[in-house]
Amino acid sequence: MNTPFFRYNEDFHLFGFQHKLMIGLTVLLALLLPFLAKRYLNGRGQLQIARGLSLLISFWVAFWIAIRLWLGDFDHRTDLPLDICNVVALALPLLMWKPSQRVHEILYFWILAGTLQAVLTPHLYDGFPHFTFFKYWFVHGGLIVYAVYITRVFDLYPTTRGLFRSFGLLQLYVLVVLGLNLLLGSNYVYILGKPPTASPLDYLGPWPWYLLVVEALALLMFFLVYLPIGWRKARQPG
Repeated sequence: MNTPFFRYNEDFHLFGFQHKLMIGLTVLLALLLPFLAKRYLNGRGQLQIARGLSLLISFWVAFWIAIRLWLGDFDHRTDLPLDICNVVALALPLLMWKPSQRVHEILYFWILAGTLQAVLTPHLYDGFPHFTFFKYWFVHGGLIVYAVYITRVFDLYPTTRGLFRSFGLLQLYVLVVLGLNLLLGSNYVYILGKPPTASPLDYLGPWPWYLLVVEALALLMFFLVYLPIGWRKARQPG
């Protein structure tokens, strides 16, 4: 298909105009949507917004896969939705149709600790209006907006116990992906080796030792995204 939506381009650049615009839109929606929902919507309306967001985010993962299959470009070694953002995006409508404190705690840390990096340093080449560009930002930006929305609108603030529970389940996720990598001959989440092109992993030591560094950094990120919650709780009287 020789239309801009399907035609590959290399118009996206790190901290270029498109990147800065999408970061700005993500921040704006993450701040504005919860505020408007709490101010103008009742509980039913707030829940409908949450469900609509979850369906929209999940749709773009499935739609992207469908397009790749239709174009004949799908490769099971690289295009299955096995990275953590896509796994969460696909499962979101099922897991959070009725917002749950315990489930949200897990997703809060997985989303913000993992997706913030994807927003700030995206592994993306195709710019607007390519379908991969839309998928990338609807998923990654959408997940951040969703996590903030659920936290603020439904007052589902994570706990330190939830932090460690979320990190423990992350280890289970890594083991599952490791098994799938061995089965498929793939390297999702770069468990079996570094990416072939230059990446931040190059600064973290050789395989498999860089995996331990990544684990430590992930735990640090979990604590960092908990800081606003801990600060809020510390300010509350009693």
